[in-house]
Amino acid sequence: MQSQQQRNNLFRQKLISSSYLNSYYFYIVPNEEKKNILKVIKEKGAEPFVSATKDNDIADSDAYFKEQVKKPGFFFCIDNSREWGDIEAFVRDVLHEYPGLKVLVYYTGKMDSKPAAEHLMVTDKRDFNLFGHQKPALKSWLADHHFDLLLVFAGKGNKRCEKITMEINARLKAGWPQEKEEPLVDISLGKAGEEMAYSIFYKRLKSYFKILNIKLLP
Repeated sequence: MQSQQQRNNLFRQKLISSSYLNSYYFYIVPNEEKKNILKVIKEKGAEPFVSATKDNDIADSDAYFKEQVKKPGFFFCIDNSREWGDIEAFVRDVLHEYPGLKVLVYYTGKMDSKPAAEHLMVTDKRDFNLFGHQKPALKSWLADHHFDLLLVFAGKGNKRCEKITMEINARLKAGWPQEKEEPLVDISLGKAGEEMAYSIFYKRLKSYFKILNIKLLP
């Protein structure tokens, strides 16, 4: 059986040798070494891998992803209600793959009426008391959910969003690149400062799961 160190070394080798990671930042941080980023790769001038992906490659990536990820979750931190339409469309598509998907949204403003659904919880500052502590509904949601994979879509640092990201229980967290010394996610995919479209990020992450042979299940 491979040790964690051996698996980490294998990740390094695949990251270094893989031509598919051209023009993207890709960070992997092992669970027991959250402070250590194994490798950052950035090469300019190469065509993105997904644009040249064949149908059978996509099918293989989708199958492998579904094999490894049984309980996904999404966390969105948004500051503009106009983003809601894009979120709804993306979540609706993923629900076809994962009917049990759970989604948490934190809105940095104040929504007049919060959307509600079985798979969805929308929060804002009213879900925190005067001392910044979570009120029962949000606290209960965080306690009740544990994910294989959490996708975090949060732009420039919002302290409350960062705190929620840390408190969501997930084996692996992936999201947009973060300008922090200690990233809150295990995998960051995209160029620095880029907020990749949700569906594109999801497709590319699936591809890299297969390419790097990322295993979440025993």
